[in-house]
Amino acid sequence: MEKKIIHISDVHFGDPTFSDELKFNLLLQIQNENPDMIIFAGDLTYNGYLSEYNNVKEFIDELNSISETHVIPGNHDARNVGLMHFERLIGEPRFVRKSGESIIIGLDSAREDINDGNIGSFQLEWLEDELKEIPKEYSKIVTFHHHLIPIPQSGRERNILLDSGDLLQLLRDHHVDLVLSGHKHVPNVVTVENMAIVNSGTATTKRVRGNGHPCYSEIIINNSELDAYILFTETGVKKRIAKYSFERTEVVDKMLSHKNEVAYRITP
Repeated sequence: MEKKIIHISDVHFGDPTFSDELKFNLLLQIQNENPDMIIFAGDLTYNGYLSEYNNVKEFIDELNSISETHVIPGNHDARNVGLMHFERLIGEPRFVRKSGESIIIGLDSAREDINDGNIGSFQLEWLEDELKEIPKEYSKIVTFHHHLIPIPQSGRERNILLDSGDLLQLLRDHHVDLVLSGHKHVPNVVTVENMAIVNSGTATTKRVRGNGHPCYSEIIINNSELDAYILFTETGVKKRIAKYSFERTEVVDKMLSHKNEVAYRITP
């Protein structure tokens, strides 16, 4: 059964380069894609202010009118005591939800007023307990804001998850299928063993690196295949950046083939 996922992050309401035109394009494009779910991987705001949260709340309501939307916070959302607004207006920053044949787990990697991120021992223990309970027939999707592994073409490496090694091992041990993050404003997709790790660009700001463009991601899971696409918000152009095929066994999904493009080199 096919499942189409729209993956956005780093929308940054309140950013000086935020574009209402790009926001309009994004909503129209998502509506046309008709996804089964939308995952918003953090940095909803620029400074975590209430006015920014009020604007993003309206945006998320529009997303929810298109498809079920799952949202976790980013480091910008934790600025200026912003997480209190997140919890009141958006929802819990950590969750487990069922959607068809998938389980989505959201984690909070943001810490107040710093750009670094970490999951922390409490969330790691909680995550392991939740992953143990998921039946084999469900696909496992985990989302958090900070990147799990270094992202190419994003400058000096910093702000990676402080406990990324522990998290990566836990995700591998429990055969997570898909990890969705943001933070660097650079699209990227890579596999670690049988796990696809996808980072979204920034969809609605001009805060891009190098020759990048505002963009976001789409992932289509269809039985034993996974396809990842990059969508450019300015033009609506959509290009495939990865294709994987799996063999599902009683123990683990075995990757049979994979093809990756270098996402940041793709142009509209």
